[in-house]
Amino acid sequence: MPGSSKPSRNFTFYLSCDIDIHVQLKVVSLCGPLPSQRAFPEAAGDDQAPRRPSSVYVVARLCDGGETMGLDTRSRYWDAGPQGCRMGEWLSFCVKYKDLPDSAVLAVSAWELAEARGLALVGGATMPLFNKRSRLKTGEHKLNLWPGQEADPHWPSATPGKVPIAERGEMGRLENLKKRYIRGDMQRVEWLDRLTFREIDRLLKQEGQLPSSRECLELVLQLPRFPHDVLYQSPQDVQQPLPPVAQMHRQSNGGPESSENKDNMRMRRVILDPEVGLDNPVENKAQKLARNINRGIVDKEIKPDVEERRRISEVLKLPPNKPINAADRLLLWKFRFSLTSEKAALTKFLKCVDWSDAQEAREAAELMNQWAAIDIADALELLSPDFKNPQVRAHAVAVLQRADDDELLSYLLQLVQALRYEGSDTAQLSEFLTTRAAHNPRLGFYLHWYLFTEWQDPSFGKRASTVHAMFVQKLQGLPHGSLVWDNIRRQIEMMAQLAHISKELKGSRGNAARKTEHLREMLGEQGSCAELTAVRLPLPLEPSVFLTGLIPQDCSVFKSALCPIKLTFRSEPYALESFFTRRGVGQQGGPTASEGEPPGLKPYSATGKKVATPHCLQDGNRCVLIYKKGDDLRQDQFMLQMISLMDQLLKKENLDLKITPYQVLPTTADDGLVEFVKSSALARILAEHKTIQRYFEQHHPDPAGQFGVSEKVISTFVKSCAGYCVMMYILGVGDRHLDNLMLCTDGRLFHIDFGYILGRDPKPFPPPMKLCKEMVEAMGGTGSPPYKEFKTYCCEAYNILRKSANLILSLFHLMAGASIPDVKADPEKAMLKVQERLALHLDDEGAVQWIQQLINESTSALVPQIMEATHRFAQYWR
Repeated sequence: MPGSSKPSRNFTFYLSCDIDIHVQLKVVSLCGPLPSQRAFPEAAGDDQAPRRPSSVYVVARLCDGGETMGLDTRSRYWDAGPQGCRMGEWLSFCVKYKDLPDSAVLAVSAWELAEARGLALVGGATMPLFNKRSRLKTGEHKLNLWPGQEADPHWPSATPGKVPIAERGEMGRLENLKKRYIRGDMQRVEWLDRLTFREIDRLLKQEGQLPSSRECLELVLQLPRFPHDVLYQSPQDVQQPLPPVAQMHRQSNGGPESSENKDNMRMRRVILDPEVGLDNPVENKAQKLARNINRGIVDKEIKPDVEERRRISEVLKLPPNKPINAADRLLLWKFRFSLTSEKAALTKFLKCVDWSDAQEAREAAELMNQWAAIDIADALELLSPDFKNPQVRAHAVAVLQRADDDELLSYLLQLVQALRYEGSDTAQLSEFLTTRAAHNPRLGFYLHWYLFTEWQDPSFGKRASTVHAMFVQKLQGLPHGSLVWDNIRRQIEMMAQLAHISKELKGSRGNAARKTEHLREMLGEQGSCAELTAVRLPLPLEPSVFLTGLIPQDCSVFKSALCPIKLTFRSEPYALESFFTRRGVGQQGGPTASEGEPPGLKPYSATGKKVATPHCLQDGNRCVLIYKKGDDLRQDQFMLQMISLMDQLLKKENLDLKITPYQVLPTTADDGLVEFVKSSALARILAEHKTIQRYFEQHHPDPAGQFGVSEKVISTFVKSCAGYCVMMYILGVGDRHLDNLMLCTDGRLFHIDFGYILGRDPKPFPPPMKLCKEMVEAMGGTGSPPYKEFKTYCCEAYNILRKSANLILSLFHLMAGASIPDVKADPEKAMLKVQERLALHLDDEGAVQWIQQLINESTSALVPQIMEATHRFAQYWR
């Protein structure tokens, strides 16, 4: 808009996703007293005193959510004077503008190297790269450094580089207006502008001569300017191919922009509206008035036409985290009576109700009770934070009452978290959970630990404690309740003793072998924890296993800073239901030899259904566990619950992919039990056997089979690889390397360590799936029949899980307030990440092509191979 007396009506701009150049900045100068001058003030104030030489350099980094993007960049050393130094150096990052998120921040820190003082931190400052209107910042910026503090990478930041405009005073306001004028946001009047700028410059110069201004540290940066403004837009938001608009500085001849590119820039008109998707209050008011007018005339027989039916069908297919726009809400309300036979429409209809209107809320509640019975997945959605109405939540509880205890146990973790969103401690959900758990010992054990681990939560701890007290009170009123509570109490005592042992081991010196000796001494006959060798109680991790004493000589300490302990118990499976009802129960609450029960009882759930034999049971009567202290296991617990649920969904469709969902049970916020699965890390197997096939040959040789290995083992390996590849991709599990991929002798591969989820990964450029070349070679290569079966299993599993997208997303939504860092930080963003990986916008055929493309990308990725080699090198020297 230069040279015009009136602002132009045309707004030409670039989109950040089109700018394919690296982010740059110019460090102009550093003004203010440096640490060396503060340390020797007599030299700083005396022009005749010899000045101690010092140099300054600047370190800059791009960050998002506290995490560094790419690599840091730093300037060279610059000689500093008494009041700073002038630099004038351009710094370039490895990140491009098109890859920047709208929450990207620039964190800059200045360092000084002075004679006789060494290296000292001058200060740091942080600034966002995009303003509140999603416009990229350009031009000169003056950042006030925070003395002695390194730049905070988060935003809002502890080291903001600029004071808010409201707090800058008159001079700050004038500087901001001057920037707006230069940017072209203000109308220009030449003769008045000259007078105004002359006065502004005089005032700024006068302000700069004040003594107070010389005491602050100020870093002057210059960001690149573009011919037009740059607005943020993610590449995923562009729905159709658009002409290139920002290939500046990248022409083959190195010259200015071509005329063709300039024309494309002028012709492109993409409107970036930050209010897209938000409700229009005017439309909402108009729709409410329309409802009031037509409220007296209700036609229950009205049916939607073909177009309206199509629109309603599209709304019903929306995932639970997708908002419904005003027009569609009015459409669902209009045809609400004709939708009562469609159970999937209830959750969408309830989102269209204005619950602040008493009459409308009453009508909706009556209609809800007439609706077709909904599924458990829909009931879980009604318990999410989106639904506050107590009648709606009570309706969801009524649906859950129809579920059996085994199905309820699959979602118990989320149902406990749903208590956060209830209106009171004694809501129907609390009453329902405590009643079912009191009558079902298996549910009771798990409910106790799920509530117990939340007692320290500042926002949920009080309610968790109150609900737990309700549960204990109901136990005391039942015939078997005293036995259940006695076993829970002894479980708590055992976990306290294990915490004491862990503390002793961490305080002792020596390697893992020496600490193992110390552990066995503590568990020996004369040790301080000898009573654990005679303990008799149900295993907290799996109540269908009864522990009958610890075996000290088979316990050991892992080589790790947290000193995890491997515990081996004598055990026996038993029928949990009969344990609390049969006569002849021993004093310790466990079955006694005098009862005459036949050996080798199979584990049963409280409903009498046979449950799978736990992985921790080994050699018939031994139970092997891992106790961890100093690590929050709740994120691992959530991920393994989701893996177990996905395995159940696949098996319902007759697809068994040999998943190994071992169990994890946090017992406090920083300790818990992990089920031990007899296996070896893939890194160790490759180091000892060179290939996976040789490992299989050693345990299951078969000369008649393919590769000289049993066909069953190869089939199990292929299926488990496919299952975990798909599940880890959907959950976005990161930090995958060969040390957290485990392999059993029967061919089952499974993953451990879920510290990074939802796409977060400490390694740069991670592949979509962890599918290394050694795994592909074990299948016979990319052209072999097993590898083709692997791809078929992946496609089939992916489409099956996509059908249950609403259930998966609802479970993530219910964990919004849980102490899981990657979910709690931004629950909405977490659901969007899972939704994006489920690719709900694709049909089944498109999803097959998509997953095959991801498999091809993962097998051919070069960076993960380099990172894996680096990881092995680091592990070797560790």
